[in-house]
Amino acid sequence: MNFELNESQLMGLDLDKHIAIDAGAGTGKTTVMAERYVQHLLAKYQRAKELLPNGPRVPLQGHGSLRAPARERTDLVEWKGLLPSEVVAITFTRKAAAELRSRIRSTLSKTDTNLHSISHGDVEMLLTSLEDAPISTIDAFLAKLVTPYLDILSAQPAGQQISEVRSPMLISETINSAWRIRTNIDAEEAGVRGDPYGFVESRNNLAILLGGQSNAETVLSGLLNTSLFVEETKRSLREKSKSKGISWDDSKLLEPDIILDMIGEPAAEFIEPFNKQIRELLNQYLDLYMEYYSSYVLDCEAGIGTDKTRFNQLVELVRNTMPEDNIGKLQWCWLVVVCCTSQSSLDSDKPSHLPRGKLPNADNWHPGIHTNKGNVVGPSAQQKNAVTAQSTILANQIKELLNSNYGRLAKILGRSSYTFDPRIDLAYLPNDSTLNYLDLGVELSPSPPLGRLRISKELQLQVLKDLLKVHRGCQEILTLRKMQEGVHDFDDIQRLAADLLLARCPDIIRYEYPTEMVELLDDLGDEPWRDGHIARVRAVLPKYPNWAEDFERRVTILQTIRQQYLAFIIDEYQDTNPAHFRLLARLWGSRDFDKTSDYHGPWDPTVCVVGDMKQSIYRFRQAEVTVMRRTVEYIKQMNAIEFANTEFEFRDTSKARDPRPVLGQDSFKSGPGLNDLPKGSRKWRHVEIYADDNGQFVSEERKESRRLGHIDLTSNHRTAHDLLRTLNQMFIDVFDQRHQSLPGDWHAEAQSLIANKKDTPNGKLEWLMPMKLANSSSQPGNKLFSDPNPKTIHLEHEMIALRLQNLIQGKACKLWNPAKREYTILEKPTDLVEPSDVTILVHTRKHIADLIQRLNSRGIPVVSDRQGRLLGQPIVKNLMSALDLIAHPQSKFAAASLAKTPIMGFSDKEIHRFFSIKSESNNWWHDMADWTNNKPTKNLLNHCGSQLIGTNVHQILNEILDNSDLLYAYPDDSSRQNAELWCNLVHDIGKECGHNPAEIYAQMQILDNLGRKGPQATTIPSSGAVKIMTVHGAKGLESKVIVVSGIFQAGQYDSSITAKDNVLVTPEIISGRINPWASIERPDDGLWQFAKSIDGAQSQAERRREFYVALTRVENHLIIVGNSTNSGTLCEATGMLQFTSKPSEKTMGHMWMEGLRYLAHSNQIIDSPWLNQGDIIDQPLDNYGKKQLAIDPFSLYFNAQIGSDNIRSIAIFDSPNCFIDDEPTDAITRWATMEGILDDGKIMPTKPHKNNSVNHILRLGANTLDTSVKCRHNHWPNNLGEWNNARLSKLLEHPKPKSVQTSDYPSPVEFGLMMHRLVEISLDNPSKFNPHPVLPLPSSWLNQPDNKLTDVASVELVMGEFGITKGDTTSSKSYNYTRKRMHEIAQLIDRGLTGIYAAGASKHLRTAEGLRTELPFLYNHEAKLDKSSRKILSDCEIYDITKVSNVSIMFEGRADLVMAYSSPDGHGYLQVVDMKTTGCLFGFNYENPNQGTPLQQFSGDLHGHYPSTEAEAEILQKYQYQLTLYSSALEAIEAEKPAAQRRSILPPALLIAASGRTVEMTEGEYEQCKTELTEQLTWIAELAAQPSDLTDSSRMSFEHAMSCWNSEIA
Repeated sequence: MNFELNESQLMGLDLDKHIAIDAGAGTGKTTVMAERYVQHLLAKYQRAKELLPNGPRVPLQGHGSLRAPARERTDLVEWKGLLPSEVVAITFTRKAAAELRSRIRSTLSKTDTNLHSISHGDVEMLLTSLEDAPISTIDAFLAKLVTPYLDILSAQPAGQQISEVRSPMLISETINSAWRIRTNIDAEEAGVRGDPYGFVESRNNLAILLGGQSNAETVLSGLLNTSLFVEETKRSLREKSKSKGISWDDSKLLEPDIILDMIGEPAAEFIEPFNKQIRELLNQYLDLYMEYYSSYVLDCEAGIGTDKTRFNQLVELVRNTMPEDNIGKLQWCWLVVVCCTSQSSLDSDKPSHLPRGKLPNADNWHPGIHTNKGNVVGPSAQQKNAVTAQSTILANQIKELLNSNYGRLAKILGRSSYTFDPRIDLAYLPNDSTLNYLDLGVELSPSPPLGRLRISKELQLQVLKDLLKVHRGCQEILTLRKMQEGVHDFDDIQRLAADLLLARCPDIIRYEYPTEMVELLDDLGDEPWRDGHIARVRAVLPKYPNWAEDFERRVTILQTIRQQYLAFIIDEYQDTNPAHFRLLARLWGSRDFDKTSDYHGPWDPTVCVVGDMKQSIYRFRQAEVTVMRRTVEYIKQMNAIEFANTEFEFRDTSKARDPRPVLGQDSFKSGPGLNDLPKGSRKWRHVEIYADDNGQFVSEERKESRRLGHIDLTSNHRTAHDLLRTLNQMFIDVFDQRHQSLPGDWHAEAQSLIANKKDTPNGKLEWLMPMKLANSSSQPGNKLFSDPNPKTIHLEHEMIALRLQNLIQGKACKLWNPAKREYTILEKPTDLVEPSDVTILVHTRKHIADLIQRLNSRGIPVVSDRQGRLLGQPIVKNLMSALDLIAHPQSKFAAASLAKTPIMGFSDKEIHRFFSIKSESNNWWHDMADWTNNKPTKNLLNHCGSQLIGTNVHQILNEILDNSDLLYAYPDDSSRQNAELWCNLVHDIGKECGHNPAEIYAQMQILDNLGRKGPQATTIPSSGAVKIMTVHGAKGLESKVIVVSGIFQAGQYDSSITAKDNVLVTPEIISGRINPWASIERPDDGLWQFAKSIDGAQSQAERRREFYVALTRVENHLIIVGNSTNSGTLCEATGMLQFTSKPSEKTMGHMWMEGLRYLAHSNQIIDSPWLNQGDIIDQPLDNYGKKQLAIDPFSLYFNAQIGSDNIRSIAIFDSPNCFIDDEPTDAITRWATMEGILDDGKIMPTKPHKNNSVNHILRLGANTLDTSVKCRHNHWPNNLGEWNNARLSKLLEHPKPKSVQTSDYPSPVEFGLMMHRLVEISLDNPSKFNPHPVLPLPSSWLNQPDNKLTDVASVELVMGEFGITKGDTTSSKSYNYTRKRMHEIAQLIDRGLTGIYAAGASKHLRTAEGLRTELPFLYNHEAKLDKSSRKILSDCEIYDITKVSNVSIMFEGRADLVMAYSSPDGHGYLQVVDMKTTGCLFGFNYENPNQGTPLQQFSGDLHGHYPSTEAEAEILQKYQYQLTLYSSALEAIEAEKPAAQRRSILPPALLIAASGRTVEMTEGEYEQCKTELTEQLTWIAELAAQPSDLTDSSRMSFEHAMSCWNSEIA
C-alpha cells in the first residue's frame, strides 16, 4: 500500500509503543487512525503480539465464512496479526464511528495481498469481522461491555435507553418525589437506601439555607444534571482527605483544611515574592507620611477622634503581620486590598485601588491621614507637594501590581480564603464600619440579622455535606424510578461499567458486603489501571469467607474482559471525562492478577489516544482537557518503563517504525525468524524523530517527547496558507498566560501548524462590522439601519444576509474610502461560491430564527441543525393549539388559539365576531365549521370534530398537516421537519399514556416548562443550503466559507448562566449559594466565591478553545461578524471610521481585538490601527481595555497592517451601503405570489376512490381475555392504544412483605413454572391402568413418565433445570425451603382428583384413559362484519376507502393439561385442566390448612368437582374465559376428525395446587361463557376494523379503576 503520509503521521503508525497523537486542526488524524487500525490487523511484528497472547478467538460464522471458505483463509487462531474483535476504536459521536469504520473498510479492502503474503480470503475474513468490531462511541462500547453481565450488576436490569425527552421529565419528577417525602419510611419506599433519615434532615436544611423549596429544587436539578461531576468531586475530596490521613465520605463534614489547601495551592509559587513586592512598595508609601507623622496622622486622628483608621491598619499589616503559610499570606494580601479600596469598588469587576493615589474615605472607615494638603500644618508647601507626588507614583505602582495577573489571582484566592476562614484580625477597623461581618452559624434565626453577613465555615461545610447527601438520595430515587419504567441512561451504563470493572464497590452488593471490603474497593487510587485495591480486599477476605466466592467471580470476569482486547485507539481524547478515562484505564491493566511486579510495564494492551487539547469544548458534558494532558504524561511514563524492561528485535527506541512492509520484502508468513531479524533492516521503514514535516530540526524536548510516544501532527491540509499563518500567530496570543485569571492544567497551549496547501490561492479575511454613523451623509436605505434603536444581533444578521447574497450571486462589494468620502466598488469576485459552501457558526441558538428569516427573505436556502426549543418553533406552536382543542373541545381559549393559526386563518375581526355570538360549546370544532364559509376548512373541521373519540389524536394531527394551509404558511424544510419531530413526540408520549389527548397535552405542557432542557428542534441539513450550526456542532467539520457570528456577545454572560442554578459543580468542589432570607442581599460565602472563580476560569479557558475551533473550520474564506458597539462617526478631518472599542474580556470579540493587536505588535507594525496608544514594541502587552479606533477600510483592504507574512487583505464592511441589495421579500408578498401561482394553475380532475374489501388478521393472547371481557378499558389501551398496562402495574406494585420468606423462595412466577414442569414430566398416565380407550388416542397421550410426581428426586431434577442448586449457607437454606414446598404441593396434587384420575381411578361417572401435558394449539376465530368501512380525508373531502368484511382472530398457546375420559355408556370426552399455584407460597400451611391460605381450605369431599368455597369460585371465575378459549380450541381440533372418532368436550376445570382439588364449570356456565366470549371477540374485531369510528368505553369510576389495576397486579 502506498500512502502519502508525512513524517509526523508515519510516527503515529508505530505499533511498538503506546502513542499519544496531539493532532492540530485539519492535520489528517482520521487517516492516521484508520491506517493504524489496519496495520494492527495485518502486522505480525508489533508490541501487542510480542507481549500478549491472543484474545479468545471465535470461529468465523455467517456471511464472511461463505464469502471466504476456510480453505481460502487463514484459521483465526493462526492469524498472525490482531483481529478486529481485539482492537477497540472509540470515537466521540456515532457519525464519527461510522466514518472511521468506513475509512478502515476502504483502506483494508485495498490491501496489497502479495505485499503482505495473505490471501483475498483473509481480507474478506477481516472485512466481515469489522461488522461486529468494537468501533463505537464510549457509551456504546460500555453498554456492549456490561450487557452480558447485567444479572450480577443490577437487581432489575433495564431494557431500553431513556429518551432525551423523558430524561429531564424524570429528573423533575424525582425532585418532586424527594419533596413529598415526610419520614424516613417514605424515603425508603421512594428508593433512598443509604441513610433515609439523614436524607430527610439534609433536604429540610437545604430548603431553609437556600431560601425555600423552589431555590432548593433548582439546586438539586443542577446537581442531578451534572451527576458525573458530583461523583468526580466526591472522589477528589476523598483523595485529598486521604492524603492528609483523614477518612472521609459524604456522610461526614469535610475538614476545613481541605478547602483551604485547594484555595492556597494555585498561589504556592508566586505569593511569597508577590507579597514581598507589595510590602516594599507599601513601606515606602507609609514612610512618606510617617516622616511627618504628627502633621499627617496624629493631627488627623485628633480631628476624627479615633486611631481606628485605614492607615494604622496598613501599618499593622505591613510592619507587624508576617504570616508563614500560603493561606495567611493570601489573606494578608487581601486585607491590604481591603484597606486600599472601598467596598463598592471591591464588589465591582474592576476595583479601583488607592483612588487618586490616596486611601479611600468610605464604609465608615477613615483613611487616617490628611488627604487635603490644606489641612496639613507643619511641612512646607514644597515638602507637601513632594509627598503628594511621590505617594501618587507609589500608589500607581501598587495599583499596577494589584491589577496584574498575579495580583488578580491573589485577590481572588485571598478573598475566598478570608471569607471562608478569616485568620487575621483587622484591629483598626471601627465597630460601626460597614466592612464588619456578622458570621452566620449552623443555627439561624427566623428573621434576617442586620449588617453585612458572612457564611461561617461550619455552615458552608454543613451545606456541602447536605448537598452531597441529598444528591445521593435523589440519585437513588431516580434509579428506582428508571427501574420501574424499565429504562436506563448513559450515566447508568457508566456506573454499571464501573461496577463490572471493579473501579468501585458494585452497587448491587454495596449494602451486603462488609464495610471494610466496600471501603477498600472504593479506594481505587490515582492509577486506575492498578489493582492494588483488589489485592487489599483479598488480604482481608479470610475474615469474610461468605463473600469470597462472589468477589473472586467478579475478579475473574474482569480478567476475562481484559483478555479480549489487545489494542485501543481513542479519538477526540481531549473530550474524555475523568470517569471515562478511569473505566478505559481499568481495561489497560494487567490480565495477570497474581504477578508480583510489572514484567513489561503496567499496561497490557497497546494504547493510542488521539486529540487536540485546543479543541476541548465539551465541558458541559463533563469533559476535561486535563484528562488528555495527564494521559500524555502517563503514556510517556509507560513507554519509558517498557523501554527499560523489554527489547524487541524489530524496535528501535530512538526512532519510530512504519509497520507497513517495504516492497520486495516478506514480513508476514515467511522470511527470517524473529531472532535472525537484523536491526535497521529494510523490511520496514524507520522514521527519524528529529525533524518536523518541513525538515526543520525540532527541540530536544520535543524530540524526547516523540521518542516516548507523544507525536504532534502539525501539517494542516485544510486552510489556505496565508490565512493559516495569520491564525497561527493570533492563537499564540489567544492561549497566552497573560489572559489566564487562574493558573491550572485546564489551559491549552498554542501549536504552530504548517500550511500544506502552499500552491493554492490566497485566503480571504473579512469583518462585518455593522455601524450606524451619526454624521454620515451616505445613510443606508436599509429599514433596519434606519431604526433609531435596532438590536445589535439583528444588525449583524442583516449584514450576514447582505454579504452572502452578494457572495453567492457573484456581485462586487464596496468599501468606505475616506480619501474620496464615498463607498468605492471592488473588483468582481472570480471564484464561484455555492450556498452549500457556506457555514455560519453561532454561539447560541436563541436568535437562529431571525437569521434564517433574513436569509430566506433574500432567496438564500438555509438550514440549521438545531433551532433551539422544539416547542417554541412557530409551526409547533400552531400544532400545540390544535392539540389543545383536540384534548379540550369545550375550551373557548383553545378554540380562539386555533382560530388565529393558518390551520383556520380567521382574522381578528372574525374571531371577535364569532365569539361575541357564541360564548360556549360542547364541540368548538363543529361550531367553527358551521361559522366558516370556506368549504375545505369546513370539511376539515367537521372531520376532525367527528374523530375526537378514541385514540384518533394522531390521525387528526396528520390530517391537519395534510389538508390545512399550515405547511403553506411555513414552507421551509426546517418547519416541515420540526412538525414531523413534534408529531413523533406526540406519538411517543401517547404510547406511555394510552394516547389520551388530554394527557398528551398535559405532558407537552410539562416539557414546555422545562425550557432549554426540553426537546430541541433538530433538523437534517439539506444539500445545497447554507448551514447554520453552533461551534460545538461544527467540530470536526470544515467549509470553504466560514462565518463566525456574534463574537462580541459569545461568552459575555457565561458566569451568570453558569450560576443561575444556584449551584456550582466543578471537579474540585461543589458549592450551593446560601441565602436563607430572600429579602436581603446574599451573605458572602467563601466556598461559593472560590467555586465561582474556578468555574469562571475554566469557562474562560474553554471559550478560548471554542474560538480556536470556530476559526480553524475554514478552508479559504473567513468572515468575522460583530463589534463591541454599533455606533460611530466619520472623522471630519480624515474621513475615517471612528468608534470606541471596548470589548468585554469574557468574549471572543476581545480575543479577536487582542489577536489583531498582537499580530501588529509582534510584527512591529508601528502605525497599525490595531495597536493601543502606549503599546511599545518589544515590551509585553497589557490588557486591551478601552480604545478609540480609527480605521480606513479601503486602505486595510490592500494592507491589513498585521505583518507581511500574514494575510495581506482584510475587507471591513460597515454598512448595507457596502452591498448591492436586492430588496428582501416580506411574508405578505411571498404569500400573494404563492396565491397567484395557485390561482393560475390548472385544476386536476379528481380521481374516483375505489372501495376495496379486505380481511384482517389479529393475533391475541389467551391470558388477556378475562380482564378484557370484564373491563373493556383494559383492552382499549393495550391493543388499540399501543400502551402496556404492565408499566402502570409495575408502578402500583405492592411492596413485598419484609420477612424471611421473601428471600427463602423463588418468585411466584418462577415457582409456578417449576410446578408446571414437575407435573409435565412426572404426572402418572392413566393409560397404564386403563389400556383400552373407547376412542383412539394419539401416542403422545399414552406416554409413561420416567419420574414419579411425589419423589424428591423429581423435584430436585426440576430445580436443577431452573438453576437452583445447593450452595453456601444462604442459598442452601433457600434450596431446602423450595424443595420442601414443591414436594408438599406434589403430594397434594397426587392425592387430589387429578391425581387419582392419573392413577386410573373412576370418579363422577368418568374413567381417565390418557392425558396430554402442555398441549399446543392454534385457534382461529372468524368474525363476520357487515358495516365496517374506513374513511379518508383527501383534498378536504371525505371518502370511504376500504370495507372490512372479515376479521380472523388467532390465538396460539399451550394448555397445561388435557384429560381423556370415557363414560360407562361408552362415550369419549376431553377436558381442559389448567393448574394455578396461587396461595402456595406465603401464608401456606401444609400441616394445618385451616390456618393457611384461603385456597387451601375447602368443604366436603376432596374429590368433589365443583367449587365448595368462595375462594374456589372466585379463582374459577377469574380464569373462566381463558379456560373457555382452551376448550373452544379443543372443539375445533375435534371437529376436524371423522364424526365417529370425535370426543365431546367437557366444561373446563382448574387444578388448585394449594389444596390439590380440581373444580370445573357447570354446563350452563360454560355455554354462557362461550356466548360472552363470542360477543367480546366480535367487539374486538370491530375495534380493529374501525378504530376511528368506534366509541371507547365510558370513563371508569375510581373504584372500577383500582379494581382493574389491582387485578393486573395480581
